[in-house]
Parts: sequence; structure tokens; C-alpha cells
Amino acid sequence: MKNERGQTLVEAALVLFVFLSLILGVTDCAQVLFAHQSLVERVRSAARWGSVHDWQGPDPIVNLVLYGQIQEPARAQSGFLGMTPANVRVTYRPATPDRPDDQTLSVAIVNFQSHLYSPFLARALVSPRPVMVSVPAR
Repeated sequence: MKNERGQTLVEAALVLFVFLSLILGVTDCAQVLFAHQSLVERVRSAARWGSVHDWQGPDPIVNLVLYGQIQEPARAQSGFLGMTPANVRVTYRPATPDRPDDQTLSVAIVNFQSHLYSPFLARALVSPRPVMVSVPAR
């Protein structure tokens, strides 16, 4: 009996370590899924706004993705999920005489850095592919 006094403490420490690691991993995966879905929704809504309104340049669309409004805020604030204007690419292809109905607007988020809780997963779950939506413009 005397030799088994610390057995419960050691077993509890091992189980707690594994349990907390699993909770941290699940939280990181949920955060990545949330960030991806939020970025897809931001890009989709900005592309839709750009396709419905006349082309005014890329700035209103970039501001919609970053700040949720077409005007840049008067006070300096960080973009959505820490993004900068360099993370948002807007490509507009106007109609040509050969194809008058072929206007296209593409909005993409590139080089987005995810900020994860666990340091050992910090770079493993970041996808190099951009979040991109292309729509016909009017």
C-alpha cells in the first residue's frame, strides 16, 4: 500500500495531459473551420455587392471584405481576422466588343495567416489555396 500512494496522481496527470491535448486540437480545428467559413462568406457578399453595383474600382470591395462596409473607417482598425489590404485581390474583366455580356468580377483572399492556439499545429493546417469567388458583373 505504501508504494502505491502516488499512482493515482501519476495516472491523473497522464490522462489530463491527453484530455487537454485533445480539447486543444478540437478547438484549433473548430477555429480553422470558423475562419474559413467566415472568409468565404465575406468574399461571397463582397463579390455579390460588386456584381450588383457599377464598377467603382477595387477599393469598395476590398473595404467590404476587410471592414464590412464600402468606406474605409475613419479611425485605423485592423481588418477582419487580422487581414490587411494585401490579403484581398480584386480582378475585374470588362466586357469586350466580341463578348459584350462577358464581364467578370473575381474576389480572392490570399496568404491568410491563421492564428492557432497550439504552437505545434500553427503551420500544419494553413492551406496555400486562396478563398476565391468569381461572378458575372453587370
